Amino acid sequence: MLVQDSVKLDIENNRKRTPLLEAMYAAHLGIVHKLIIHGANMNAVDNDGNNCLHLSIIKKGMFHSEVERIYILDKCCAKLGLPIEKRLSGVGVAGYLAHQGANLYRKNNKNVAPLDLIGDADLKEKFKELFPPPQCMLCEVNKASMELQPCAHTVLCEDCSKIQLKTCIESKRRRVVCPKCKEKAVKTVVESVECPKCKEKVESFVCPKSEEKGVQTVAESVVCPKSEEKAVKTVAESVDSVMVEEIHLHRVSQKLAGKWMELGRELGIRQNDLEIIRHDYPQSVREQGFQMLFKWHQSTDPEKRTLRILKAALKETECYDALKCLSSEFN
Repeated sequence: MLVQDSVKLDIENNRKRTPLLEAMYAAHLGIVHKLIIHGANMNAVDNDGNNCLHLSIIKKGMFHSEVERIYILDKCCAKLGLPIEKRLSGVGVAGYLAHQGANLYRKNNKNVAPLDLIGDADLKEKFKELFPPPQCMLCEVNKASMELQPCAHTVLCEDCSKIQLKTCIESKRRRVVCPKCKEKAVKTVVESVECPKCKEKVESFVCPKSEEKGVQTVAESVVCPKSEEKAVKTVAESVDSVMVEEIHLHRVSQKLAGKWMELGRELGIRQNDLEIIRHDYPQSVREQGFQMLFKWHQSTDPEKRTLRILKAALKETECYDALKCLSSEFN
């Protein structure tokens, strides 16, 4: 049922609890895991301002109903130095949730963050080392602690939040208009393609209303708006040193499922950026995976944007289906 597009993963009841939060209250780890895999919002909060980490850490009993063993939970417990008998405890599951993108520093209505609820000082330090607080995107020195509204992005420190901003740094995106329905569309992909006739760069975007591609066609050929000449991307040589292109990211993202955040961390993307991607694209785990890969592609030096590096990260995070898909692209 969760794979159906009509299912609303983050619908709230009268207590502002999403299905993920209800599963946390019930300590049903199997359902929690399934919801996370299908893209549930990790940082949804209830009436008391508690997110899933608050609920996990204060849990006195053990979680149950783990249908299939969650191996990433084992890895998180090992990194935190927790014994096997603590694997399904509140702090054990909290490590898994933080690894999946839940915010350890989000304060509830009582001004208490999940990290504050961890009584063991050594364990608290391990959590802080594994999941450091996001940095302010303006000064890049202080911890980002101020939540902006209505986007709910936590991207500024208290000092920088005093600066008047017209738009949230992360929410601000260049917008284009779909030629089919005239609906504004957020540009998601910029193709590095030039028209062979006039050398004009051609960009593509997807309209959220009609799902119509504004410029790019299915066959990877794009039409230059200046000369109406078709420009076609070429595929790089099938060697590990070649640079990965956006079209490959799109196909690989279809195979990542719930592991996209783990892969993002392996590729060096900041936790705060991963959380923003999850917030901005809550309805589709595939789109979250693509946006993560695209951010890596755009923010990485060209010499590090190679097939070898991406394959190594996929292997390290055990994304074998995606690794197979990527390898087939260059065969």
